[in-house]
Parts: sequence; structure tokens; C-alpha cells
Amino acid sequence: MRMPSPIVEPDLPVLDESRLSDLAPIFNLVQAGSLNGNFSNLYTQPRYMAGLGVQLFSLWIGGRIRLPDGIWHRAEMRVLRVRGDFAGFVILRHDAGQPNDVEIYMCGVDNDFRGRGLGERMLLTAIAELPSGSNLAADCLPNSVSMQCLLRKIGFTDAVQCDPLDERKMTRRFVYIRR
Repeated sequence: MRMPSPIVEPDLPVLDESRLSDLAPIFNLVQAGSLNGNFSNLYTQPRYMAGLGVQLFSLWIGGRIRLPDGIWHRAEMRVLRVRGDFAGFVILRHDAGQPNDVEIYMCGVDNDFRGRGLGERMLLTAIAELPSGSNLAADCLPNSVSMQCLLRKIGFTDAVQCDPLDERKMTRRFVYIRR
């Protein structure tokens, strides 16, 4: 279990372990982001909404997430807090076959905390906690322009431009190697 980031001043953001009470704000952020095209629009459909809830709970309780291919992956959900309040989240998924391969599976910052550099700080803290030599990737939907800009800003590079005509491949891949 990770210890919360040390607090030097009360207003500094902290990347912390998730709590059961964080699942609802995370779910709501994903829902809002889905409506804006930052997450899959499937999360706006009842079946997938229910699946998201189950995934978040499974992740919180067991540290694993099951992808559509049926494979369970080790994952971690970290929460950004400002003055103790939920401000955002990041979910890191570890590849079942390649333990050094990590994906930023999902992340988001609450509207009330956007525009302050908190997303950058959250991701840099999460990356710094990964073992040296970790291969980190993130897939972004075309409308996730702010996420794409943030990933480039913190050292990710574009790896593959996927086919925008194929709905199953409507993502852009970014990679980063922790040295």
C-alpha cells in the first residue's frame, strides 16, 4: 500500500489511494467526459454504465480490471485530492503478459479544479512512482485534445495515428519510457 504524498502545505494537491467514496465522483467524471468525447460514448448507454460501475468497484476492492477481451489485469486507481477534496483520478493498468508495460487507462480532473496544472502534476507523480524501465502508453480519442497536449508536454511521443474511418481504432497512441 502506498503512503499518501506528504503534505507540506494544506493547499498542495496529494495523489492518494482511492476510497469507496471516490467511486461515485470518478463514475460521474467518466460520464461527463463521455458526453464530451473524452471517453468512449458507450459509457452513456445503460449497459456500459453498469459495467463501468462494476469495473470501478472491482478495481477498488481487488486491484484488478477486466478488459473486453476477458483478461484480468493488475491495475491501480489513484485519486488527486486538494484540501482533502476529490479533484481527479488516474487508473494505471499493467499488462498481464508484460509487467513493465503500463497504460494510463483513464484519468480526469474535476471541472472545479481544471486549468491549474493539477492534471500534469497528477500524471507526473503517478509516473514517478513507476519502476525504472516502465513502458507507459496512453490511448486518446480524437476529442481528447487537452489530454493529447498534456501527454506531449510531459514527454510522451505520438506512436501511431490510427485510422479515423474505423470506429474500433478511433484513438491516438502515445508512449513514454520511464528511465
